[in-house]
Amino acid sequence: MKPATSSTTDSALEEVRQQFSEWRRTKIGRGRIPEFLWQSAIGLFNTGGYSLHKISKTLRLNHTDFKKHVNKNLAVPQEKTPAFIELEPPVSDSECVIEMENISGSKMSMCFRGKPDPNLIELGKSFWRKPA
Repeated sequence: MKPATSSTTDSALEEVRQQFSEWRRTKIGRGRIPEFLWQSAIGLFNTGGYSLHKISKTLRLNHTDFKKHVNKNLAVPQEKTPAFIELEPPVSDSECVIEMENISGSKMSMCFRGKPDPNLIELGKSFWRKPA
């Protein structure tokens, strides 16, 4: 015996099958399947727990066309506005701080970002050569 939920979903599949049958019976010529019928079939796939094969076979749909409609429906992005965007600060190559103090108590601090400038190195050398 099938579970109670199975009969509910089977009735949903049967209802959509009847909608397709009615449309086929009353259509004129070779018209396209209306969007509401595609959406009903996609709804069975999304919530009914049926495979693409079972739905396409029961509703007499081209399996490839049905799969394209399902994928197109899944690919629709949900537009959401982010509430908060965190921006990372720009990353520098490297940073180095050099602090020097000579015997007389004079202090010097140098900060290097990225590649050190040779002029800053010469400045440090001249600090050490300075008479006390």
